Amino acid sequence: MNEIEYKKFCKRYDQFKKNNLPTPFWDEERQVKEYVYFYNGKSILNATESKNQLEVHSKLSTALGEIAFTGFYYPFTDRHVIQQKDKIGKMVKKFIVGHNHAHSFEEVVASLYNSPESFHISKEEEPFYSQQELEYLRRIQKYLVFIGMKDITVENPSKNRYHNKIHSKYETALIYKFSDFTLDKIRKGEKDFREVKWFPKYSPKIYKPKEYQALIVDKKDNFRMFIEFTHEEIKLYKDIKNLCDNNNNFKDEDKVIVRHFKIIELFE
Repeated sequence: MNEIEYKKFCKRYDQFKKNNLPTPFWDEERQVKEYVYFYNGKSILNATESKNQLEVHSKLSTALGEIAFTGFYYPFTDRHVIQQKDKIGKMVKKFIVGHNHAHSFEEVVASLYNSPESFHISKEEEPFYSQQELEYLRRIQKYLVFIGMKDITVENPSKNRYHNKIHSKYETALIYKFSDFTLDKIRKGEKDFREVKWFPKYSPKIYKPKEYQALIVDKKDNFRMFIEFTHEEIKLYKDIKNLCDNNNNFKDEDKVIVRHFKIIELFE
């Protein structure tokens, strides 16, 4: 886009010239939402006036962060590109595994997606994240590794990277987390069901082959098995409680839906 084309493109923002705070703008032509404002101050760095300086951001957090001089910092290790001089002094690009950081959680997720094998957050770096963010990243990384995703090691990876046969196999399956207690009962052949809360209009169901499948993970999001539900029945909790960890706080006389399954694959 040359300078003339760029100025013509920016005309869409003229309606916000009096706005000095981020203004939501839905660009119908490009089908994107942006936050637009104009800066009319003096640059501290070069002491020059900045009249009607257009500011456009895709994230409100970035726009407000610039105004309030604050932001986010997320440290981690990943595989990324650096530039360095080779033996003859020429600048070359090289992929390395090393310390990196981002200023938005979305950037962290992108780094994980690009290097699922190498991505790592140290114990010292964990305080920069919420518990929810850490759990999200752990599950995503474990799943990407489970389906065989590799680090990007070239600047322009093949689009084939995003056609994954293993994901195709499991993409309709839900993912459930089972406790160590439950996994142990299943491995011993003592348990073949998942108990859930009963509701008044419920009626037992028989599932067709491949209708209801699930991947099972442990408390650390390691993938342990692939199961297929077969049928359901209603029981009193007291009749099955010796096989349950009771994370749902059921009482003895509570009705529960018992969903039976068969194991299709074990990953251990």
